[in-house]
Amino acid sequence: MPNDPSTAVIARLRGEFTCAETETAFLQQQSGRILRDLRRALTLSALFYVLFGVTDVLALGMPGAVPLLLTRCTIPLFAWAGLRHVRRATAPVEAAYRVASAFTLLGMFTYMVVAWHRPEDTLLHGNSVGLMAVVVLIFIPNRLASAFAIALGASLTFIALTWWQHVQTTRHLVSMTMLILFSNVFGAIAANRHARLWREQYRAQQVLTNLSVRDPLTGCYNRRHLNAALLDGEIARARRYHLDLSLVMCDLDGFKAINDTYGHHAGDALLRSFAQLLQTMTRDAVDTVVRYGGEEFLVILPATRLDGAIELAERIRAAFAAQRIDCDGTLLATTASFGVAGAGFGPGQSITPQGLIAVADELMYEAKRSGRNRVCARALAPAVARAA
Repeated sequence: MPNDPSTAVIARLRGEFTCAETETAFLQQQSGRILRDLRRALTLSALFYVLFGVTDVLALGMPGAVPLLLTRCTIPLFAWAGLRHVRRATAPVEAAYRVASAFTLLGMFTYMVVAWHRPEDTLLHGNSVGLMAVVVLIFIPNRLASAFAIALGASLTFIALTWWQHVQTTRHLVSMTMLILFSNVFGAIAANRHARLWREQYRAQQVLTNLSVRDPLTGCYNRRHLNAALLDGEIARARRYHLDLSLVMCDLDGFKAINDTYGHHAGDALLRSFAQLLQTMTRDAVDTVVRYGGEEFLVILPATRLDGAIELAERIRAAFAAQRIDCDGTLLATTASFGVAGAGFGPGQSITPQGLIAVADELMYEAKRSGRNRVCARALAPAVARAA
């Protein structure tokens, strides 16, 4: 999700987020619900589809209805196999949508077989096809475009079949055709509205979540998110896979003097500029930038050795020192000091989040005491980290 999820646009016709990354995140979060809905939809649809085999027996007699009953029985068998496939899939939502498309295609095809063998019940079949189109569009979870293509394609096939057989009067066939097409249009509108509302609710939840974990001025994560096990999780992952982990503590030099001289709006402009620089020069979806407090920022660099973290800090230092920020016609410039702490994780080590942050903070103040606009770094031994 972007820093401002409220900008995520929902396509008017498809009912999906136009950003593929946002749509993927939405589907991943909703995967449990999608799979539950698929199980319920396929189970009930298959059950009712088979039970309606009673009408085949009443219309054709038991011997004549056997082929149609066998055709109907393919539906629950396919539903069972499809749900089994979804449970084992590495990408369950994509698998669920594929199974939904195949299930509805097979259901519609087998119903065309039933309609072909019972032409005298054309009007009854027309009602069933209209109902099935609504079920495909609304009840069975699938992409709206796929569901609409299947429902409309099957409806037009059935309409063509009935007009070719022409068992009923033209007046009846026209009425039936209009009702089937109306069912498709109504189902598509309802499905689109549901898809949009579902995503609007998700978007609103993401906005609220974003506001709770990000600093509104800079867009960086806030201290609350850091304290809510963010760094603990990175340390746990580093320990599990024996990875390196580095922290960079940053602090703007002379920030109070800029606020006092030019006003807080000038200080805010500097903070935003520095935060944007940090976010631009770190790895998206890998590194984490936190506004630690005031003019202090913390950068978490997973799977990064100390020398790599030092190189990054030097590049950020040089880039920020060269920046000139225009604030109401005044060009502002300052520097930043950096403290870099790196640790390699292995069995038996007890490096703590507090220990890492404390060392990085100490190194940052060492950089300030030694002249500012510089980087001080240290590799943490397990004993040092425990002492911290």
